[in-house]
Amino acid sequence: MPWIEAQSTPVIILLAFGICYFVTAAIFSVAAFLSRRAVAQDLKAVSPVTLTTLGVVLGLLIIFLASRVWTNLDRAIEYVGQEAGALRQTVLLADSLPPEVRTNVRQAIQKHLHLMETEEWPAMARRQASLQSKAVGLAEALAAVLSFSPAQTNQHVAQERAVVAIEHALDARRNRVRLSQAEIAPIQWVVIGVLAVLILITLAMVHIQNGLTMAITMFIFSTAIAVCVVLLMVYDRPFGTGGFVIHPTVLRDIMPD
Repeated sequence: MPWIEAQSTPVIILLAFGICYFVTAAIFSVAAFLSRRAVAQDLKAVSPVTLTTLGVVLGLLIIFLASRVWTNLDRAIEYVGQEAGALRQTVLLADSLPPEVRTNVRQAIQKHLHLMETEEWPAMARRQASLQSKAVGLAEALAAVLSFSPAQTNQHVAQERAVVAIEHALDARRNRVRLSQAEIAPIQWVVIGVLAVLILITLAMVHIQNGLTMAITMFIFSTAIAVCVVLLMVYDRPFGTGGFVIHPTVLRDIMPD
């Protein structure tokens, strides 16, 4: 599944629907073969109520995963926006500081943005970003802000607020990196697949002596499962390389120059 999620949205759609339809066709072929055998009568005796239980379990699992996926997406957008706002505030507050400090702060922020875009963002896409790595640019910006003793009231206020803004940027970065590790676990994908296959098999058994009805119901169910899987995969990893991906565009645009 991680390989599929790393693809573009059209490829994810093609793969998800292709796999679902392939499995459905395989089960249908086996059921069609068995429908001409004496065992078909025994298979038809399966109670349709079984579908209700399996459907409820699968539906609850998909609802739980979808809720978590979209919550993570909202949080990812929020964290990036918070970091961009804090960095922008730091740059604006630096204008009230002495020229040398202002220059050092701007250079440190630019360094942070460069490292974030060239190293940290690709690492998040590979799920290799770690909180153990230090935000060098933000650390340098904080050191630059604290490197002088304010002589005026406006400089004192600007220094205090700049420190708070940098701390907020650090918090947002930590949350962003931590969230980049979140994804639907392989075992959860396995459970979805097993439940879907069980429902398809049960549908085939219930309608085993009516080929057209069996084909239509299995096609409808497999299409519904494919749609749900596509939605989960596309939005599962907002900092990944496939599906819906958040780019550092907002962070790039915070520098006035």
